[in-house]
Amino acid sequence: MDLLVQLQALAADLERSQLPEIFKYAWWVYPAVNTTHIIGLALLFGSIVPLDLRMMGLWRSIPLYDLARPLTRIALLGALIAITTGVFLLSVKASVYINAPIFWAKAGFFTLALLNALFLRFNKPWRYLAQVDSRGTIPRFKSAGFISLVSWLGVLACGRMFGYL
Repeated sequence: MDLLVQLQALAADLERSQLPEIFKYAWWVYPAVNTTHIIGLALLFGSIVPLDLRMMGLWRSIPLYDLARPLTRIALLGALIAITTGVFLLSVKASVYINAPIFWAKAGFFTLALLNALFLRFNKPWRYLAQVDSRGTIPRFKSAGFISLVSWLGVLACGRMFGYL
C-alpha cells in the first residue's frame, strides 16, 4: 500500500474520530482554536525570525547565545501550540487537505525546517555556544538561518492558502 493511500485512510479516520466533534460544542470553539493556532504561529515565527537574522549576521553586538536561549524556548512553545491546534483544524476537512498539493508543499517546508533545526541543534559549534564569544557568526549558522527563514515562510504561506481550499 503506498503512502498516499495510507494517509488518505488516516485522514478519513481523523474526520470520523471524536476530534472534530469539539467544534460542534458551541459556535465559538472553532474561532477559538483557530485564534490559538495563530497565536502559536506568532510565537513561533516571531521568535524564529530575529534568531535567523542574527545567525545570518545581523546585530553582531548581541551574543548569539543570549538571543538563542530564550527565543528557541518561545519558538518551541509556539510550535507545540500550533501543531496541537493544527491537528484539530485538520480534522475538520482532513481528506480535502491531504489531497491538495499545497498540503504536500507545507509538509515539505515543515520537514525541511525541522531537519534544519535538528542538524543545527546537534552541530558542535551550536552546543558550545555558551562557552565562546558568540558575537560573530559562522557559515553553518548563516546557512541554517537562511534555510530556517525560507522554510518557515513557506510553511506560513502554504498554511494561509488552506483557507482557499
